[in-house]
Amino acid sequence: MSELEDPSIYRFVLESLQIGIFMVDRDQKIVFWNEGAEKITGYLRQDVLGRYCREDSAEQNGPRNNVLSDASEMLATALRDGRPAMGEVPLRHKSGHRVFARVRAVPIRNASGAIVGAAESIDESLSASEWDRRQGKLADYGCLDPATGVLTHDVVISHLREAVATYAEARVPFSILVVKVDDMDRLRSTYGGAVIASVLRVTASSLENSLRPTDYLGRISESRFLAILIECGGTELPKTAERIKKTVNGSEIQWWGDRWTVTVSIGGAAAVPGDTLDSLLARASEALERSVEAGGNRVMIGASTTEGQLSRQEE
Repeated sequence: MSELEDPSIYRFVLESLQIGIFMVDRDQKIVFWNEGAEKITGYLRQDVLGRYCREDSAEQNGPRNNVLSDASEMLATALRDGRPAMGEVPLRHKSGHRVFARVRAVPIRNASGAIVGAAESIDESLSASEWDRRQGKLADYGCLDPATGVLTHDVVISHLREAVATYAEARVPFSILVVKVDDMDRLRSTYGGAVIASVLRVTASSLENSLRPTDYLGRISESRFLAILIECGGTELPKTAERIKKTVNGSEIQWWGDRWTVTVSIGGAAAVPGDTLDSLLARASEALERSVEAGGNRVMIGASTTEGQLSRQEE
């Protein structure tokens, strides 16, 4: 037998790949987890081996004992139908924020052809890789907010000013979102001021990972972020804003034994002829205030003066 036919060689290769690879049995209990999966998700082997991907695993193994439940649909398809399944899903990183990844699940069969488990690959989306490269450059230039890792107030406002000027000259559509983390005062009074940094970091990471490489995200106040969505007009804005809210709302905070999910309120506005930086921000901010007044955890889109009133999208 050739040395390359030694089964231990194949295991070493699988374990060392930077693309995430993991395997589960028929109950979606994790039996193999490689270095790539550790890097992409933040979970080490000792964190996940023997734990479950299935959403209902908490009933069998205690609360919150499931891992990568976002990827369980593809695994279930491979186990049930015996065919590959793939898609792009927002996975919850161990630190709490969301990371978009491409996943592909395939069934594993024994010598008799019976399905005994499934394997799934996890590959960071191209936008995530581009984000990592851009972050490194921006950090060198001092353009990032130290507390959240996104653009500083001055830098994101300069990008907004540029987008407004480009729209005035070439009518290249764009929109903005003003995003506010819900319940910050309650969190501060319950857990103290130290928890705020963790909440903001997780929220910022989830927001950044839900945007495209051509978009911009910055922090404009203690609990507010500004997202600039390039080539996103008024027609696409409501759906895009809801998708971003849903992604962020899957983020999770752990603090001194407690665990909860982040929610955000969002106010959006699409650029229209005659807009200035101030008028666009004012419409989005007004929409955000209405969202907060309505109870938070929702999206409202500010209409231009020619479009009438605010439109509202709720879960």
